[in-house]
Amino acid sequence: MSRGMENLSEEDVAAALQLCSFQYIVLDPQSARELEEEKQRVQRSLPPPKPREKKTLHCFPSSSGNQPDDFPVALRRLVGKYCSPSWKKRLTESDLLDTQTRLLLKQSYVENKLYPLLTPEEVVQVKDGGLGVNVYDGEGNVYNMKFKLWGLKAYVLTNQNWLNFARDHNLVKGEDWITLWMFKHSRTGQVCFAIKTKPLSKVSVASGGKKVVSMDQCDSQKRSRNIASDRNGDGCSN
Repeated sequence: MSRGMENLSEEDVAAALQLCSFQYIVLDPQSARELEEEKQRVQRSLPPPKPREKKTLHCFPSSSGNQPDDFPVALRRLVGKYCSPSWKKRLTESDLLDTQTRLLLKQSYVENKLYPLLTPEEVVQVKDGGLGVNVYDGEGNVYNMKFKLWGLKAYVLTNQNWLNFARDHNLVKGEDWITLWMFKHSRTGQVCFAIKTKPLSKVSVASGGKKVVSMDQCDSQKRSRNIASDRNGDGCSN
């Protein structure tokens, strides 16, 4: 006797076997129609199934103009269903070292704002060797990089293309800020980053007070330094 039927009476066993045999019975057309009609009648009498609850991500939906106001206009058409909140950073010396080739990201920002946008498989890739991503500047130029866990708790965007990005945009430690977002591509679903760059508003002491140099002035000063450096023969080519 099959397992689980030891405590059944002989009548129960006989009824169960009879029910099992029904699947092999060939019904005449009239009986088949009547059975199908009865099946449909019972199904119509049942309450409709409850809709499945959808889990929502706590981040900016990118459709219907709900992207962050300062998100690069040139990239808006690339953004799929979700875009993370922005994160700002003043670049440090280690961010621009040739020997490091990486941009260090804030751990709490990655784990609280970026991870909710990733699939479990993508999170595993970040922690195990790195996830390939496209990084866009504010004009839509793209750089292929790796988004990865570096060490135990340091998250980075890394490889030689980060240094190429920094050189293409003349980034200077302590003088430049970046604003960063992560999003899923509208067509491919690939994980992407957007990075806007801007110079820091400098503050210097003049005549006993503080004088604020505008960002336009700061940018002009940087360009002047770059031109002078090129004339002296020690500038970097892009």
